[in-house]
Amino acid sequence: MKKNMILLIEFLFALLSIWVLTATHQRPESALITLRIYVLVMIGVTGTLVLMFRHYLTHHSTIDITRICETVRNLDVPAFIWTNDLNTIYTNEAMDDILGITESEDPGDSAKLLSTLFHSMGISPTSAAQELNGIIYRSTLLDFDRNKRYISWNTSLLKENHNASLYFTIGFETTELVMAKHSLTAYAKNLAASQSRYALSMRLAGIGILLCESVHDVFYVSDEAKEFLGIDHNEITFQEFRQRLHPEDRFLFDEYLEKMRSVKKDTTRNKPQTLEFRIRPAVGKPYVWYSYHYQENLTNATGGPIIGGALIDITGEKNKDATIERLAFMDDITEIANRNKLIQDGEQTYQLCKKTGSTYWIIVLDIDRFHIINDSLGYEKGDKYLRDFAHLLCKHTASGGMVARLSADNFAMLVQDYGDEELPMRIVEQIRIDMAELSTGDSSTTALSCSAAFARIPNDGNSFKEAMEHAEFTLAIGRGQLSYLMGYNAAMHREEASRSELEKELAHAIASKQLQLYYQPKVDLRTGRTMGAEALIRWVKPDGTMVSPNIFIPIAERTGLISEISHFVLHEACAQNALWQKIQFNPIVISINFTSEDFFQKDVCEMIQDVLIRTGLKPKWLELELTERLALGDVNYTIQQMNMLRELGVLLAMDDFGTGYSSLSYIQLLPLTLLKLDRSFISKIETDMVAREIVSAIIKIAKSMGIETIAEGVESEGQVAILKAFGCDYVQGYLYGKPMTALQFQKRLEEESNH
Repeated sequence: MKKNMILLIEFLFALLSIWVLTATHQRPESALITLRIYVLVMIGVTGTLVLMFRHYLTHHSTIDITRICETVRNLDVPAFIWTNDLNTIYTNEAMDDILGITESEDPGDSAKLLSTLFHSMGISPTSAAQELNGIIYRSTLLDFDRNKRYISWNTSLLKENHNASLYFTIGFETTELVMAKHSLTAYAKNLAASQSRYALSMRLAGIGILLCESVHDVFYVSDEAKEFLGIDHNEITFQEFRQRLHPEDRFLFDEYLEKMRSVKKDTTRNKPQTLEFRIRPAVGKPYVWYSYHYQENLTNATGGPIIGGALIDITGEKNKDATIERLAFMDDITEIANRNKLIQDGEQTYQLCKKTGSTYWIIVLDIDRFHIINDSLGYEKGDKYLRDFAHLLCKHTASGGMVARLSADNFAMLVQDYGDEELPMRIVEQIRIDMAELSTGDSSTTALSCSAAFARIPNDGNSFKEAMEHAEFTLAIGRGQLSYLMGYNAAMHREEASRSELEKELAHAIASKQLQLYYQPKVDLRTGRTMGAEALIRWVKPDGTMVSPNIFIPIAERTGLISEISHFVLHEACAQNALWQKIQFNPIVISINFTSEDFFQKDVCEMIQDVLIRTGLKPKWLELELTERLALGDVNYTIQQMNMLRELGVLLAMDDFGTGYSSLSYIQLLPLTLLKLDRSFISKIETDMVAREIVSAIIKIAKSMGIETIAEGVESEGQVAILKAFGCDYVQGYLYGKPMTALQFQKRLEEESNH
């Protein structure tokens, strides 16, 4: 249709419309008729134009589709033209990449290709036109290389037909956008999880943050730190924070603030720093230990100083440290310092003495026969006695010094020296007096004392430890002596050094069985026959040299070897006596000497009974000899032990009677079977009237109590005659035989058996 013709027709219609409008009032009927004609003509013209347009589309569509295909081919994005009957498809190069079609390939079956495409897009091929037309459809598909691609499709109708309509679909790839979105989503999730984990870890780890990035004296406080400080807002001033610190720790905070404000930027000083202080969240609540971690020279983006750091609750660690320190430096029973603490503080005192010229005394003390408390009253009462004794010592160091428990019943005192040479001795004497007040209640019958030794620091050692060892060495010299007291001197130390070699030899002698028993006969004055023997220990070296008991027995007592020796003597003597009885010699009583270490053992009866059972000797043929000093040291405990031994059937003799105590009344308290008159009296009875009267009185008293007597050291017939006249039962001495070997003593028994 010509463009001019259309314009002419539109012009005529416009003139006609103007005339109708102007003629309506003048000629209404004519105008009405004209209007009706106008409407009919318009309908006719419109119909004609529609028919002409459809005819135009029908004859010119091939040309337009070709042009559209050319445009599609030039697009950089995937696009294709298709029919809803799936018989036709036209794709561009970008779409071919998705479908995996190369330039040299024929697309092949269009229906199959479109079905595969729509299925990969998640759409039914038969309903693709209805689902895609006029909308944006987002799909995920795999290209020919199996790469996941995200594409948004836009479909428009190009040509509608009764048989098949033509559609144009163009895709806009959003793969990078979707992947970025996924990454952002994952990052957001991870960030949220990380923040959640961070907050949780901060809470679980007990970490709070304090931060101040300005010149104002206000901390920003994290949620965790709010709980630590007992506040409900996120800010706290430096002054408020300081008030919550323990008074002893506030100066640390003041120094920290001054340091942070004045420090100059220096990247070489950015190592983490730590402060430890106590914070109380509210009045009435306990202080809690925190470790405050911070770094110097931290600045914000503007270069301003950052004041703050992380708070970590270390109360648990502090409690552990206190427990460890207590275990390391405190004695649990007495609640005073132990040896480790004494050495640590003592060394500091020693260095102070070297610098200032001052001096201190180190006094070491040992409670004599403390095992009596444990054995008779139990360990609970024994521990209480140790605590009381420790507190007693503390009174003497109130003005300076310290007290420590070294071990068991050994203690030490560090006391300042004011030039008084007698100070250690006066302190020990006062302690002994005070100990009498501790013997109350169940322990009132147990009279205990203490032995002590002392040294001066820094004079008596090159270190505190050495000076203390010298004091302990001096105390060890007097081991076995009651109420021993001695000060250290270098000459004593040199003398003892030579003894230490003998100690080593003695230990070797015991192990190599160089110790032997010798037997000295005891004779019945009524019959003149051997009624017993005293077993005496001898040390015979491999070369035949014999070491006197007077030399090695004190060493054994001092070194603790005496118990091993005593057990050897007991077992060997019982076994030998049992053997002589099996040979059917006349039965004799074998006597052995008991030391305080042996006698005051709690299980001494069980030990003796065990030896008797193993050797086969009856108890009535064993006699234990106790010294007067040992037996009467603690009368009540001695009686208790003796009664148990007598119930066992063992005989009990008091050796050296009359030399230790002046009173004879003690013997009526003890369940003795024999009194042994000391040789110091026997040697004088022929010439000394006083000695003779003492011997006579002892024998009379013993007889009145049913106790037998024996005189030792008898060397003359004159002594024998006097003793017979006084009524003495038995004698022992060189007149009747020196100590002899078991074989020599056996020959004596054989000779007596043959007569």
